Amino acid sequence: MTRLPPNITTEELMKMDYHYSYGDKELIDDWTRLQTIEVFKKGSQFRPAVKLCHQFCPNFFTIQNNKGLSFSEAWKNPVVMDKVLQWGKASMSKLWMSWIRRAVYMIAGLPNSTFYRPHFSRQITMLTEKEKGVLFDPCFGWGGRMLGTISNGWEYIGCDSNKETFDNVSRMLSFVEDNSKLPIPSVILLNIPAETFDFQNQKKVDVVLTSPPYFDLEVYTNEDTQSYNKHNSYETWRDEWLSPLITNCLGILEDDGLSAWNVMNFKKNDLVGDVEKIHNALGWELIPTTVGFDSPLANMRNIKNKDVTYIFRKK
Repeated sequence: MTRLPPNITTEELMKMDYHYSYGDKELIDDWTRLQTIEVFKKGSQFRPAVKLCHQFCPNFFTIQNNKGLSFSEAWKNPVVMDKVLQWGKASMSKLWMSWIRRAVYMIAGLPNSTFYRPHFSRQITMLTEKEKGVLFDPCFGWGGRMLGTISNGWEYIGCDSNKETFDNVSRMLSFVEDNSKLPIPSVILLNIPAETFDFQNQKKVDVVLTSPPYFDLEVYTNEDTQSYNKHNSYETWRDEWLSPLITNCLGILEDDGLSAWNVMNFKKNDLVGDVEKIHNALGWELIPTTVGFDSPLANMRNIKNKDVTYIFRKK
């Protein structure tokens, strides 16, 4: 963690590099920790292999909100950064870069974007009780689900339409392949929109796990391939993009497979409820296990505004 000087000025802060930076040894150790972990702890500090996502996906900071503002742009704004620094000095006895980053998101009104923790996907593959399997991720994002999947010896197939993210995650994969002490299973990364994947010719998979875009809540890139660019409302995006995608994903799942979707409600949109309704209509039911939040299924109403992975089985 980077500690900042107590008397740092706004101008000095804005000149600092806010990106994450780790040495190769630290990254390799973090990967090895994920591969060999047996006990999954709870809490915000338990994040094996997230450093790899930090290091290889700097474009994480260019995500825009629906008003076109990103973290990287907010960092250049002296009004925002002055408020951030004032808050930090008033709230913390010591100034840490990690807390300053969080304050930028809060004060600039940016969505609280996160990296999917790799150990969550490792846990989900273990729920199947299969030693080997194949996981399909139609929106692979920052690579966390890929890392967790292959750390458990499972094959991984992922799609993402963002070219920069595809290139970054491909570099991450190459680093892991070159430095892993244990064998790396087959990985197929495709730089395509999820809806164009060849579902018809895909062999059955054991798990579908993804975190789809939340319509226009976060803008990852302005490329025409982005799903929010193809639909003018949440309702049309849900009916014409999300529902067909879930339908196609369920069609390639084994009968004893798991369909896992990391979603949350946003604005006035009931994304959690819609994902469940789509699954129910196709004969799949929610199981009493969630990943990503320490809460039983009975309290699910209280967690629908948090990033949680909901898991479905065929009825």
